Amino acid sequence: MLRDKLSKIISSRVFLIIFALLAAVALWMYVEITINEESSHELTAVPIVFRNEAILRDRGLWIASREPQTVRLEFEVSRQVASQLTNNTVSVEIDLANIARTGYVSEVYDIIFPAGVGRLTPISSSVDRITLFVDQVAVRTIPVRSEYVGGLAAEDLIAEPVVVEPPTITIEGPEGVISRVSHAMVPIFRENLSTTITDELPFILIDEYGHEIEAEFLDVVTTNTDLIRVTVPIRLVKEIPLDIALSHGAGSSEQNTSWSIEPAFITVSGDAEALRDINTLVLNTIDMTSFTSSTTQSFPIVLPSHIQNDSGVSTATVFISVHDLDFEDFAVDNLFVNNLLPGHSIEMITRSIDVRIRGRRDDLYGISETDIRVVADLRDILTEPLDSPDRFRVPARIYIDGVSAGVGPIGEYRINLRVIPDSYIAESVNAPVADS
Repeated sequence: MLRDKLSKIISSRVFLIIFALLAAVALWMYVEITINEESSHELTAVPIVFRNEAILRDRGLWIASREPQTVRLEFEVSRQVASQLTNNTVSVEIDLANIARTGYVSEVYDIIFPAGVGRLTPISSSVDRITLFVDQVAVRTIPVRSEYVGGLAAEDLIAEPVVVEPPTITIEGPEGVISRVSHAMVPIFRENLSTTITDELPFILIDEYGHEIEAEFLDVVTTNTDLIRVTVPIRLVKEIPLDIALSHGAGSSEQNTSWSIEPAFITVSGDAEALRDINTLVLNTIDMTSFTSSTTQSFPIVLPSHIQNDSGVSTATVFISVHDLDFEDFAVDNLFVNNLLPGHSIEMITRSIDVRIRGRRDDLYGISETDIRVVADLRDILTEPLDSPDRFRVPARIYIDGVSAGVGPIGEYRINLRVIPDSYIAESVNAPVADS
C-alpha cells in the first residue's frame, strides 16, 4: 500500500518539477562555489614589451637595458579566468613615444591581457615602474677576422691566411656597447684539412682586450649579416722538374742529342687537388733544325693561374747540343714556285741560296747542289689576282732528292720574287709608242 503511494508520488509531474528545480539550484551552488569562486593567481615572470620603438629609433635613441627583466603580478580571479592568465598570454607594455633623452628613465607600464579577458587590476606586483637606460644609437663598421689552427693532414701541405667575405660588417646598437667592439671573429672548428674548404659560418663580437662581448649585451646589437663566407686555402708544396719537347730533324734524334736546364727544378704551391697530377713542366718545343750543333735559349716559366711559383725564378735557360753529325753548305740555284695563281708569271729576284745540310758524314757524302731543290709556296701569300706587279719575300722549303732521311736542312729560307699579272704584260706590249 505504502509502496504504491510512493510510486504514484515519484511519477507525478509535480514531483519531477520540484526535483529539477532542486537539481538546478544544487548545480548553481556548485559552480558558484567551485568554478567562479575567486582566489589568488600569481604570474612570476611576465615579459616586458615596448611600444613605439620606431619613434625612439628615429630620435637616434636605443633602450640599452631595463630593470627588472620581468615583472611579478598577482590577481584575485576565478579559476576560469586564471586558466587564461599565463606568462605567455600576459605582458607588460611600455610606451617609448615620450622618451627624448639619454640616461635613466622610470616608466609606468600597461598590462596587456589575452583576448576575452577584461582589464584586471592586480592585487600586488613586484614593481610599479620599469627603470630604462636610454643610450645613443651608434653605427660602426668593424673588420672581420678568422684563423685556422686545426692542423693539416700531410707535411707537404700549407694553410694560407683565411679569406673572409665580406671583410667588414656593420653593427648598430647603444653607443656604450658598440664602442667596446673591436672586431668580429669567425671560429673555425675543422681539423686535419687536406684540401681547400669554403663555408658559411657565424661570428662572435670581440672587445679591444680580446674577450667576447657578453651575451646580455648582444641582445641590443644588430648586424647587417649573420653569416660570413670563410675560405681556408690549403696549398700543396711540390718540387716539379722542368722539361722541354724536341722536334727532331736534319739527323737529330734522342740518341745523339743532349740537353740540360738551369734550374732543373722549381718549387711550386697550389690547390692540392689541382697540383697532385702535375709532375713536370714543359717550357717549350725546340726545333732541332733551327741550329747547327748547339744552342742556348731562355724561356719564361709559365704556370697555370692557380699555381704559384715559390722558387723566385721566372726564366729557365736550356742548353742543347747534337753529336756525331756534320754539315755542309751548298749554293743552290734550283729555285721553284708552287701554287701560282693562273694569269700570273714569276720573275725571280733571288738567283741562288746558300743551304746548309746536316747529317752523318757518310750520308752527306755524294750530295751536290743538283740534288737540292728550294721550293717557295704562294698558297698563303697570293690569294687574289694582282692588278699590277708586286714583290714578295716567300718562305721556302728545302728538298733533297735521292738521299737518306737522316739528313736535312738547317735554318729557315726565303726567296725574293716578283709576281706579274699577264694582263699587265699585255698592256705594256700593246701600249702606243710616243712620237719622238
